[in-house]
Amino acid sequence: MSSVVPDETLPNTMGAATTARGPTLHSLPPEVIERALISSDPRDVARYAQTCRFARDLVYEPKDAFLWRELFLGGPFDDPREAVPIPPKRYNPVPSPIAKEDRSEDPLRISSGPCWSLELQRRVRAEAIAAASERTGADELYRAFEAFLTAIDTAIPVAEGETSAGTNVDSSVKPGITSRSENIRWLNRVLSDTDFNVLDRTITSAHSITNPPLPSPFESIDPRRREILPMRDVGTFLETDNIVAVEAHQLRHKLRAYTWPSRDKFADETRMATLRNASRCFVYNMRKYDARTLWGPYRVVNTDGATLALPEPMPVLMDESDSEPDSYEDEEGDGENGGDEALWGVGWGHDGTPGRTTGGGSTAHARRKRSKQTLLVNWEHIEHIVNVVRLKLRDISHPALGFDEKPLFTLDGLRAYSAVGSFERDPRDWAGVTGKWRRFVCFMDYRDLYMFNYSHLPPGPHHPEFFEAVSFDEAMRPVELHLSLISKEEYFSNPSRIPHALPNPLPASDVSDPAFPTLYFDGHSRGPPSSVASIRGKVSTLADGAIRWQFVTTYDGRMQWSAEGVQLGHACSAAGIAGIWTGAHHERDDPAGPFWMVKAEDDLPDGILNTLH
Repeated sequence: MSSVVPDETLPNTMGAATTARGPTLHSLPPEVIERALISSDPRDVARYAQTCRFARDLVYEPKDAFLWRELFLGGPFDDPREAVPIPPKRYNPVPSPIAKEDRSEDPLRISSGPCWSLELQRRVRAEAIAAASERTGADELYRAFEAFLTAIDTAIPVAEGETSAGTNVDSSVKPGITSRSENIRWLNRVLSDTDFNVLDRTITSAHSITNPPLPSPFESIDPRRREILPMRDVGTFLETDNIVAVEAHQLRHKLRAYTWPSRDKFADETRMATLRNASRCFVYNMRKYDARTLWGPYRVVNTDGATLALPEPMPVLMDESDSEPDSYEDEEGDGENGGDEALWGVGWGHDGTPGRTTGGGSTAHARRKRSKQTLLVNWEHIEHIVNVVRLKLRDISHPALGFDEKPLFTLDGLRAYSAVGSFERDPRDWAGVTGKWRRFVCFMDYRDLYMFNYSHLPPGPHHPEFFEAVSFDEAMRPVELHLSLISKEEYFSNPSRIPHALPNPLPASDVSDPAFPTLYFDGHSRGPPSSVASIRGKVSTLADGAIRWQFVTTYDGRMQWSAEGVQLGHACSAAGIAGIWTGAHHERDDPAGPFWMVKAEDDLPDGILNTLH
């Protein structure tokens, strides 16, 4: 198409035209020219549009969606009209114009369907950014990451009969997904061709983030250089000017959490060891867990968009004139604070430390106004969780736990309905709760956990060298859960089996959405020999569209453990749930650690389930 020469003799209409030299390309009907364009590369179509006004109008001001729709589907990409809907974002911390894509060159606004031209342009631009070697600004990286993640969100779902998790009995039954998603193939090709360069590039902005990026397992490192990865000081407010860089940072971690498990086989082992220790430093740091993030992998944002990291205790903030703390709208009308009853019965003491509220302390100190806040997923935390659990799974040689060969370790495992049993679920069960789940719980010895967090002996607290000691050992226990849906009334019928509400105002969390109503579930897990634990929890959506899982485990009538997790990939995906477990009553010295749980259809052999590995 680059051979087309501008012809200023053409009229500014969509009609045929000729010159003194005879018929030209534009003598053809516009429909015929469009047919020729859809066989071209989108970049060549853009070049053609720059040749004259007639070409520009034909490309950027078409009468219908035909041209851009065919260019998009010929990418090839999946038809987004066949995608399974995802929970909408009710709050986006990225301010205009980045959150609202620039449509100045895209007059084609389709109110009842995909905006083909905009989405194709985003993906072409994202691929170019991924292939570039130079440093890239935060706004460009944000757009690229968003385009990659949108490709995952709009991938066609797995159809019935197109997936198998394999079995531990018949080795001839190979796990995998037989259908093909063009979106996933494109993403896999782009990230493979760039060797994940785009995921490891430094994000730049007007106010740079001082936290260094995680090491990439796909880069080589100098073995003579001992690399220490300092932890980010998250006890600060981030400036509004930095929001774009912060959100690009979050999307990068989200994409890495989604895609790195599928590329472990190509990882540099030395780099992976460094990555593993950095992730352990993050997930086993007890300062990461407090009431305002519900002791889970979340972050708090103010309604003005400023991200607020909250690792340190903070008093309740009220006005002098307020007789009660600020409350958040109960979106479901069931008496839950901010649509969330999982506020755990632990308040903040008068000294600003977590503990049970007794009513004592300085009232004046607590009476300061606080802006409304909401919870979003901390995808950096999720990536660290995925890293710790999957690398622990790699250490286990037993074939029954060879999850590196199963669908959740492929990009196709992010697609909707890739989880086993997705087509036998109740139509109301949009999250695929009902069924058998296999949960992998990682933890440190309590003495090691204490030493890592509080000891000032060499190498000091929160130092990655702690995990290189010969005496250090991290354990993992596979647990089997059997879950089923229950009614909301049944969920609340036994208060001793659900978390208690905090009296203090906390960030709003769950979002009420008729298309994705909160699901309540009950079940049991096979614990140690002769011990059965009961499970009760719920699945809901957050303001950023993420799917939140929350449940508690009860032994002998007493809540013992709580869990907060986030769906990886689409709802009902084989990628499963990544999250954090901790003590249900959140006492000062309660431990915490990562877990990952996935849908299962086979049974583990005797001696594997509930055994420490």
